[in-house]
Amino acid sequence: MKIRIALFVSSLALTLVVAGVILTATNEDWREHQSAYYDAALGQASSDTVKAAIRESGLEIKQDMLTGFGADRRADRCRTCHMAVDDPNFVDGTEPLRTHPDVKGHSFNEFGCTICHEGQGRALDKYHAHGEDKHWPEPILAAPYIEASCARCHPDPYLDETPHLRRGRQLFEKYACVGCHKMQGISRGTLGPDLSDIGKRYRIKYLRESIEDPAANMAMTIMPAYRMPEQDLVDLVVFLKSRRGKTIFEDPITLRTKTRKWKKQQPEPHEVTVEDGKKSFEDRACVACHKMGMKDGGLGPDLTFAGLIRDADYMEAHLADPRSHTPDSNMPNFWMHETERKAIAKYLASLTDYRAPLKPEEQYMELCARCHGERGDGNGPAAANLVPRPREFTNAKFFNWLPDERGWAAIHEGVPGTAMPAFRQMLSEAQSKALFDWIREEFLKAKRTERRKPRKLPTENPVAWTPESMERGRIIYQKRCYGCHGRFADGRGPNASEMLPRPRNLKNTAYMNNVSDIRLWESITHGIVGTGMPPWEYLPDSQRWDLVNFVRGISKTGAAAKGSDR
Repeated sequence: MKIRIALFVSSLALTLVVAGVILTATNEDWREHQSAYYDAALGQASSDTVKAAIRESGLEIKQDMLTGFGADRRADRCRTCHMAVDDPNFVDGTEPLRTHPDVKGHSFNEFGCTICHEGQGRALDKYHAHGEDKHWPEPILAAPYIEASCARCHPDPYLDETPHLRRGRQLFEKYACVGCHKMQGISRGTLGPDLSDIGKRYRIKYLRESIEDPAANMAMTIMPAYRMPEQDLVDLVVFLKSRRGKTIFEDPITLRTKTRKWKKQQPEPHEVTVEDGKKSFEDRACVACHKMGMKDGGLGPDLTFAGLIRDADYMEAHLADPRSHTPDSNMPNFWMHETERKAIAKYLASLTDYRAPLKPEEQYMELCARCHGERGDGNGPAAANLVPRPREFTNAKFFNWLPDERGWAAIHEGVPGTAMPAFRQMLSEAQSKALFDWIREEFLKAKRTERRKPRKLPTENPVAWTPESMERGRIIYQKRCYGCHGRFADGRGPNASEMLPRPRNLKNTAYMNNVSDIRLWESITHGIVGTGMPPWEYLPDSQRWDLVNFVRGISKTGAAAKGSDR
């Protein structure tokens, strides 16, 4: 009896399962769409013959097999729901029963749907067919993003019918994306990710987000957050979405040959003029980051009076390798011929028309606020893109500890290895001193307080700079210092992101070359007030000097450091 009951229950369960499967299979949305289409078409039929043909039409999955575009075969079942795409009687219909706009030369039988719209062509329900599943990499594209698909077959310069794609290509140049990013056949940047197939790998939402807030997807990114208008953002994303690494109209051999030819392109060398440099400066979209007169990208330093801050040799070397003078510079390494670098450097060196205002507060707003902020908090518009970040003048502990002569000397002579330039050609020594006094009083709201007791500092390094001393210093460094300054002494230790100001990059040769052994020893022994650098005075004196020698070695300054202590 029990066996009979078990068999009955099992049979009933199986029947219910089969019934559920049949019900699900016969209750799909596409069946409703096809039935609605046939009902509407029946009402519009012009003859009994047409009506009879419609009545005889059955519900079926409609599949287009497409083989003419690329190596991959595609199966599109989109017309299973979108029955009216090529029916002119449904121009005023509603989706999915609506006539598709006429695209001359693009038949549905030949092109299908997903070649342009993307989505999952084999799926039969809206959720999966439109790529709404977060794991599907190619969700359906809406206008104007669908223009990105046109680049698969139509090369640059793009069609007049794709204005957003064409403008996005121009914006890629305007915002100087070419400086940081590599893009096959377009740019040679090495500072950022390769964007040659970015549209194939990421969705629209990710691309938008990465431009609006670069840190949202990559916390340690150095990409600036462009404050671009919404239309610029949309058009740039359309262009990026069009980048798929390969095109349908070029076979791999043709593409490789074309790319090699492009890489070998070199402009003809010629004698440069200031006007040549001005044109190149504009063509390279330098104002996408920098300020020049009334135009301001809001990201980089002001170049309006560049000739009074840097000489032509410095600027040419900076264009060739931005990290040659400032190791942590975020300036892109633009691919350009030596002739073009010389021209831009010559133009920038010619910009010397400037007269400093008389009042320190006006000098500060013109020369300092862009980096240090109008309120002296180190958050000027260019600050986020400068490494190291500008000093916070509101840091009372640090600036009460900092000697006056070091403060005004940084203004007058600059700080090597950083973005802080020398203003000696714009301000007299007296003006630099007055400006620093104003900064101290304005932002600290107090006169400088003296140190509680004078420090007795050594006059020379008693430990010879030898490989043995450096090795001892390296062992101590790995035990005591790497958490902040990093395993490679580049200021990027595991604790660095939580500290302001950030730990110093000890491999910054230009900066370390202007720091004496005595100042290094003082910083190690007593720490630096107002920063995360603690005192290590309990270490034996010889170990502190070994650390000094290790820093000398890792910064490649050795015993040749100038030691100006700015």
